[in-house]
Amino acid sequence: MTEICVRVYEDLEKAKQKLLKLGYEFEEFYANHDIYFTALTKNEVKKVGYKNLLKKSLIIRNIKGENLDIKNIVYKNKTLDDKGNVISEIKTKIKIDDVDKAKQVFANIGLNCWCDYVNENYAFKKGDVSLILQYVKELGVFLEIEEFKGMENLKSDEKFGVLKKIAESLELPLGNDFSAKKPYLFLTSDQNISKEK
Repeated sequence: MTEICVRVYEDLEKAKQKLLKLGYEFEEFYANHDIYFTALTKNEVKKVGYKNLLKKSLIIRNIKGENLDIKNIVYKNKTLDDKGNVISEIKTKIKIDDVDKAKQVFANIGLNCWCDYVNENYAFKKGDVSLILQYVKELGVFLEIEEFKGMENLKSDEKFGVLKKIAESLELPLGNDFSAKKPYLFLTSDQNISKEK
């Protein structure tokens, strides 16, 4: 799976209105509560680099929407290009029934929580293109677009290029990093959002 994620320098409501004017239809709202754990120490977490940190991390993810309440443990295996862009990703998921118990198990075996945040997702669709405006209280607004039907025969870097062009066509003020890594942004901006519970 190839996707892009880029910061949007626009008020969330204005960004949503721009998408509607471009013919995108609002589909649904849901929120991801992601809690990242690793066996690395807090000092190692800040020094190891994103690729290696994610390789050594597990995520407890709770997705909630109107008719949605999904709880998983997630492992992400990302492939990065020479510029640090995530050009593909494979997610492995295990269903769980209790987030608090999973957190307790991870803490009991000595894993450290290095990131804990909520991602509000506003999903839009136009033709085959689905995209999500995301709001993270501590970081702001982001745009995420995943590969879609008809891209199967493209290479990962080509998919990345197509998705980037779609994002650039949306008349939104975007950042330069089309592979924004929200959890890592918390670390590099020295914001500690880990919720000790």
